[in-house]
Amino acid sequence: MLDFHPIKYLTLLALAGVLLTACSGLSAQATPTPEAETVEDVKPVINATGKVVPAQFSRLSITVPGVVQEILVEEGDQVQGGDVLLRLKGKEDLQAAIEEARFEVTAALKALDDLSKNVDETRTAALDDIAAATKAVRDAQYQLDNFTVPQTQAKYSTTEALEVMQKKLDQARAAFEPYKYYSESNDTREDLKEDLDDAQADYNSAVKRLQYETELEVGKARLAEAIKDYEIWKEGPDPDEVTVAQARLDNANAALAAAEAALKDMELRAPFSGTVSDLDARIGEWVIPGQPIIQLADLNGLQVETTDLNEIDAARVNVNDKVSVTFDALPGVKVEGIVKSIAPKSSEGSGVNYTVVIQLDELPELLRWGMTAFADIQVE
Repeated sequence: MLDFHPIKYLTLLALAGVLLTACSGLSAQATPTPEAETVEDVKPVINATGKVVPAQFSRLSITVPGVVQEILVEEGDQVQGGDVLLRLKGKEDLQAAIEEARFEVTAALKALDDLSKNVDETRTAALDDIAAATKAVRDAQYQLDNFTVPQTQAKYSTTEALEVMQKKLDQARAAFEPYKYYSESNDTREDLKEDLDDAQADYNSAVKRLQYETELEVGKARLAEAIKDYEIWKEGPDPDEVTVAQARLDNANAALAAAEAALKDMELRAPFSGTVSDLDARIGEWVIPGQPIIQLADLNGLQVETTDLNEIDAARVNVNDKVSVTFDALPGVKVEGIVKSIAPKSSEGSGVNYTVVIQLDELPELLRWGMTAFADIQVE
C-alpha cells in the first residue's frame, strides 16, 4: 500500500497548475500574418541592332549625257531644294535657242492679237469691197446690155463668136496681104481691104462682147467674195486665220518649252533641302544618265533602322511601340522614340529579318549617319 504524503501531493498540484497556466497563455497568443508580395508590371522587351540613317536621302544623277562644266557645291555643303548643284556644257547654245523661241512666241501672240484688234478695219474694208464689186457688176451689166451683137455673131456664143471671127479675120488678112502694097485705087485691093475692115470690126465686136461678159463675171465673183469676207468678219476674226495664228503660237510655245526643258536637263538640282554627303564628279568629266554623282541627305531628320529583327520578334512589334535607343559611339547617351513603320517584306540577306524604322524623340548632338544603334522595343 502506497504511502500518502500531503505535502508532496500539494506540491504536485501547484506544479500542474503552473503548467496549465503557461499552456493556456501560449494558446491565446495570435499567429502573425505574412506580408503580401508586391508584383511589378514589367513589359517584355525585344532587343534589336540597327543603324542611323536619314529619313530622306537620294543618290542624284543627270538625265542627259555630257561633260561637266561647273560643280557648284562641295561635300558637307547645305543646300536648299531647287539649288543648282552641277551643270553640263552647252548652256549658251540652249539659252540662245530659248531666246529665239521666246521671240517667236511674242511674234505669234502679236499676230493673234492683231486679228482681234483689226476686226473693225477688216470689216470696213470688206464693206468697201462689196461697194466696189457692186459698181463693177453694175457697169459691166450696163455695157453688156447696151452692146449690140452683130448679126454675123448672133447664132454663136461669146467664145464661139470670137473663134469664128478670128478665123475670118485671118482669112481676110491673108487675102489682102498680096495686095497690101498695091495702089489704093486698085479695085481688087479696095474690095479685099473692105473685107478685111469688116472682119476686123466683127472680131473687135466679139472681143468687146467677151470683155463685157468677163467683166460682169469677174465683178460677180468679187462681189460674192466680198460678201463672204464680210460675213466672216462681221462677228469677229476669220476663224481660219485664227486657227493658223493659234497653231503658230502653240508651236512657238512648244519650242520654248522644249528648249527650256533641255536647259533644265543640263543642270542637276537639289530635289529637297539637305546636306551634300557624297560628290563623285569632276569638271571636264563625261557623265551618263543614271550614274549617281551626288548624294544628298536631310541630316536634320535622322532615324534608326533595325538590321537583325527576326520574324518571330517582328510579329510582336506594332507601330507606335515605345523604344529606348543607345549608340555604340555615344556611351551614356539614351534616347527615347517610337516605332514609325514596319517593313511589309523581309530584308534581303541571310535569315528572315524585317526592317523597323524608329523615330527618335530628339537627336543627340554628335549623332551621325551610319552609327550603330541598339534598340529596346517595349511590346505587349
